[in-house]
Amino acid sequence: MTTSGGDAPVTVVVTRVVRPGREDAFAAWADDIDAAAASFAGYLTGIRLHDETGLNHLIQQFESPDHLRAWEQSRTRRDLLRRGDQLSSERRVVVGGRDTWFRVPGRSTPPKWKTFLITWAAVYPILLIIATTQAAVVPQLPQPAGLAVSSGTLTAVLTWIILPRLNHRARPWLLHGAHPTPIQRLSQSRTAGSNRRRRSRRDP
Repeated sequence: MTTSGGDAPVTVVVTRVVRPGREDAFAAWADDIDAAAASFAGYLTGIRLHDETGLNHLIQQFESPDHLRAWEQSRTRRDLLRRGDQLSSERRVVVGGRDTWFRVPGRSTPPKWKTFLITWAAVYPILLIIATTQAAVVPQLPQPAGLAVSSGTLTAVLTWIILPRLNHRARPWLLHGAHPTPIQRLSQSRTAGSNRRRRSRRDP
C-alpha cells in the first residue's frame, strides 16, 4: 500500500517475519540494507524494531518520493532483497509526510483461530499420553487427584517445553500477513473535528 504527498518526506515501514533459525543471518542482512539505504541521496533516517516473536520492522525516511523511488528501483536494493527473501517474508507500507505514525504488529498479531489450532495440536497428544500413562500406573487414583496431576503436568509441559518450540517453528504461518498500519494522531483527529464543528456553527 502506498500513499504519498508531493515532494514532502516519505516514510516506508517494512515488516519482515524471520524464518526460524535464520535470526543471525537476518540481523547481518538488516545491517547491510540499512547501510546501503543510508548511502543514497535523500536518505533522512532509519530505525529498526524487533521482538522475540520474529517480527522485525525496518523504518526508513527519505526527503521525497523521488528519492525513495531511486533507492527502491536500484540494483543494490534488488540484490539485497533477494538475500532477504531467503531469510524472511515481507509486508510494506509507504506513507507521505515527515511526522508519520504507524501501528506495528506485535506478539498478539496471530488470529485467534491459528492460536487455537496450535494450542489444540499441542494439547491433544500430550493429554492422551498423560491419561493413558496415569490409567496404567495408578488406576485407583481418585478422579479429583487424577485431574490435578494430569492438568498440572499438561500445563507445565505446554508452558515450558512444547508451546515455545511449536510457536517458534510455526512462526512464518502464525505471522503470515502481519503488516504495519498508518494511524492518524489523536491530536490531529481532535483538531480536525474541532474545525468541522466551528465551521458548522458559522454556517447559517
